[in-house]
Amino acid sequence: MSKLGNKNKLYLTTGGSYTFVKGETNSSLNLSQDMVETSDKESRWKKYIAGLIGGTVDATLYADEGADSPQATLLKALFEGAEVECFLGDLGSGSTPVDGDAFTALVASISSTYDNGAVISRSVSLQITGEVEHYPSFN
Repeated sequence: MSKLGNKNKLYLTTGGSYTFVKGETNSSLNLSQDMVETSDKESRWKKYIAGLIGGTVDATLYADEGADSPQATLLKALFEGAEVECFLGDLGSGSTPVDGDAFTALVASISSTYDNGAVISRSVSLQITGEVEHYPSFN
C-alpha cells in the first residue's frame, strides 16, 4: 500500500529516545549488495554470489543553528569521526518504530548552501556502518 513520503523522517536515537532532525525536507535510504563474480574459464555467462551489504542515507535540511540541535550533533560527529545512531522511518504510538530502518552511521559529508534571499540549507550524507534493523521485521 502506498503512503506519503512525509511519514518517514530522520531521527537521531539515544537510549531508545528518538529526536527528529528538524528542518528535514527530504531523505533517501540507499541499500546495496556487492556481487562477487564466480565464473570459471568454462562459463560463457557470468555467475555471481551475494556479497556484503552496505548503505547510505542522504538528507536535505533547512539549517537549525541551535547548539543542542540534532544538526549540531551531526556536525560534531563529522569533526570527531564519531558514529551516530539513527532511525529513518515512521514512529507509532509511544515513539516506537512502525515502518523504517534503524542503523549506525558515520557522517560522510555536510554541505551548506547560502543562497541570496533563501533559507540556509544543508545536504547531509551518512555512511551506514554495520547491520540495518528493518521495521517491521521480516520474521
